Amino acid sequence: MLPAALLRQRAELEQMGAIAALPAPQTEPAADPAMAREAKRLAEFAAAFGLFGMNIALEAEAFWDASAPYRTGQAPEGAPANDAQSTPNQTFAFPELSARGLHVHPRMPARAAQALDWLVVLVAAELAALWGAGAGLMQLSIGQAGGFVLTAAMLKVGLWLTESYRFTPASIRPERSIGGLTLGAIGGIILANLIAPDARAAAALATTLPIAAMLLAGIHAAFAVWVAAAHRKGVFAETIVLIGATDAAARVAQRASRSGEARIVAIVEDRLSRAPTQVGDAPVAGNIEDLLAWEGLPNVDRIIITVTQKAEARVRTLIQRLRVIPNRVDLLLDYQTNSVQGRRVERINGAAVACVSGRPHNHRRALIKRAQDIVIGAALLVFFALPMLAIAVAVKLDSNGPVLYRQRRHGFNNRIITVLKFRTMRHAPDAPLRQVQANDARVTKLGAFLRRTSLDELPQLLNVLRGDMSLVGPRPHAVGMKAAERDLQNIVAEYAHRHRVKPGLTGWAQVNGSRGPIETPAEVRRRLRLDLEYVSNASLWLDLQILARTAPAILGDTKVTR
Repeated sequence: MLPAALLRQRAELEQMGAIAALPAPQTEPAADPAMAREAKRLAEFAAAFGLFGMNIALEAEAFWDASAPYRTGQAPEGAPANDAQSTPNQTFAFPELSARGLHVHPRMPARAAQALDWLVVLVAAELAALWGAGAGLMQLSIGQAGGFVLTAAMLKVGLWLTESYRFTPASIRPERSIGGLTLGAIGGIILANLIAPDARAAAALATTLPIAAMLLAGIHAAFAVWVAAAHRKGVFAETIVLIGATDAAARVAQRASRSGEARIVAIVEDRLSRAPTQVGDAPVAGNIEDLLAWEGLPNVDRIIITVTQKAEARVRTLIQRLRVIPNRVDLLLDYQTNSVQGRRVERINGAAVACVSGRPHNHRRALIKRAQDIVIGAALLVFFALPMLAIAVAVKLDSNGPVLYRQRRHGFNNRIITVLKFRTMRHAPDAPLRQVQANDARVTKLGAFLRRTSLDELPQLLNVLRGDMSLVGPRPHAVGMKAAERDLQNIVAEYAHRHRVKPGLTGWAQVNGSRGPIETPAEVRRRLRLDLEYVSNASLWLDLQILARTAPAILGDTKVTR
């Protein structure tokens, strides 16, 4: 069933003209039921994350050996040769992209305008009710209150009829809503004379609506000025890298430069010897290997493959090579096609793109999760304020060194964040990084208690409120962390996809027994599987369930080394 989900998504893209022949997962029956279940889960994750071309091997030796199907660092068979040599007059380098600035989705201004208009409409209806009926809306009968609200809502109807909300940050104009508000006010006055219960109520509405319309016109004008200024600052522009110095890339870059709705920071091309140094305003910065090694990659919002779909083998290879990073990867569809639709299809500057690795952005979910982090995180910080103060004093008295330990870890989109913890080991700033072990001599007596109860993680509530972390998500791993003397991403190629969400104070893996250090490839695989299971099924209710299970799971587990 789950491999069939991959095939259905593959068929979707084929019908859209995006990919003609994506490699199907291997579905031969496995001899070991446990291997079959594990492969089934991997197929599910491949479908959820759009990891087309993921090798799901079912043979016992290949599947349980952590190297064969997961090893990265080697180009897949048939990969185009990297033409790293440039001509003497050409130099290639990625621009500096040290931080990701504020980014707001381009549809948010229109939604904010609609919400603001409803607020003004309800205030106008309340004032008209107080004036015309001598009571607020909540004190009137449903029929009377509905009449005032319906009449005031004609302002919204006028804006809707004149399509005043169909704008982008680049096309918004201060005078755009005047016609709709005028139409709405006239319609509201006519309706008030038809349904108002008496002359006094009709007069109140007839007076209130024009005033509300003028107020809204002023608000819309000020809002348009603010949105236009923010647009010029790049607030609504995604940071994008294009793969392929093609004619399609030139058209995308040209339209992005003209509209300002996307910021093309670099072009990547494997065949550098025949590539120009610049496409539009964007530099041709290097090849795929250079992109994967670029320090600014975590600050890129989207990667778009602009290679023509007719080059099927090259497109498949590019998708496979890019799936080892958490950034969303899209495939540019036929540039002139306006009828392309589908769940995973969006439009960027008028061009249709299909998501082939990663998931479409869920801004509503992100907003809810951020609100959850702020509300619950602030409450937990207040609740634990005195215990944290007591722990800080105890750490200071227990051994020499700072109270807090700061460690660089991987955050959302592989960005490097600084995570706070109470210090649980003897202060040795120059000591090499290695995971804690059973009876580790570096851990102090107080530190052993803090680690066993996870109280040393409480300062990360500050990371949550700051926005670096979330309450629930995959635990952040230290930069340079290894298992069996190998980098984690070299054990499991899909490791980076756990960074598609913010790291968490607790997570699905932790409440299911995968806590503490991971020392073997099998433990890495299990942790990753649980983390991806959370990423693909994340919801408010799952977060609340994980939070409720965290304390019992930690206090009831005395075997895991922490």
